[in-house]
Amino acid sequence: MSTLLTEAERRYLAAVLDEPDLALDQIQANDFAHPGYARVYQVVNDIHREQPTLEGPELIRAVAEQAAAPGLDADRLELLRAEAPDTEQLPFYVGMVLDASAQRELVTIAANQDHVEQYQKLFNTPWPDQAVAAIAPEAATRAGHEELLVASLMAYPEQARTLVGIVPPETVQDFRCRVAYEAVASAAWDGDYTSDVSLVWQIAKAQEIAKSLGDTPPTYIEPDASFVARLSRTEITDQTGLDTARHLLAQDLRHNLSATPEPELEQQIRVSPASIFANPAQIDPHAPPAPTPESGIAPQHGRAEGTR
Repeated sequence: MSTLLTEAERRYLAAVLDEPDLALDQIQANDFAHPGYARVYQVVNDIHREQPTLEGPELIRAVAEQAAAPGLDADRLELLRAEAPDTEQLPFYVGMVLDASAQRELVTIAANQDHVEQYQKLFNTPWPDQAVAAIAPEAATRAGHEELLVASLMAYPEQARTLVGIVPPETVQDFRCRVAYEAVASAAWDGDYTSDVSLVWQIAKAQEIAKSLGDTPPTYIEPDASFVARLSRTEITDQTGLDTARHLLAQDLRHNLSATPEPELEQQIRVSPASIFANPAQIDPHAPPAPTPESGIAPQHGRAEGTR
């Protein structure tokens, strides 16, 4: 089983094999953690520098022959090239490769070991070669609806503003769903792209942040990468997200209404202090107000002096 970093390196290398001009000067072969990918990347750059017009299957054969990297023959490299990601995804993969390289450099100088170990753990998040089979939650459950909402947003990120307006991220209860929902919506809000690798990275990072704050994020049997892969394969339409969001909103409203406590009796019959009936002894609403010392009227007991 490979790791999140290995997958990011693989995708960046695939893009370079497909379009050698995408190789960046900022990334050197030693920035790759995978030795085979590092060797292939170096050879691609060398050949492209000498023969800039060489591309496609011819380039792949030349690279495979010169690199002689175990497990990366011409057939494997050609398959890799065929799986090259869209160029709009590359900034994230490039960032991961450079970030991981910088963290490995920090290890050699023993600087901020806790920070380095935390990042190494994130980069080593398992990335299964094939999604591990897992039992998805029942569609009728809250978790099932939240997963459907995230899957819809992944498929139709242009609906981000509408869906977030109906279901704000903070109302999503499942930890992974909330992180993924926030990540996709945040990127889509600015018109950016979110890849599956990016989502797994965000989930892993959110879990580490929660632990550092003293929280205990839930433990899932299904690996994060499998979770994201399963959602990406969910069959939905452009209406699924809207219907699911409205269902979750209605569910939250029903819950909030049922959870609202009944006001106490004394709160129900509260009377303004300015009212003449504020005195609890004043029972008859038709009777004159009870005299008070401030009114200057003293209660009379018997006849007043001088009366007959």
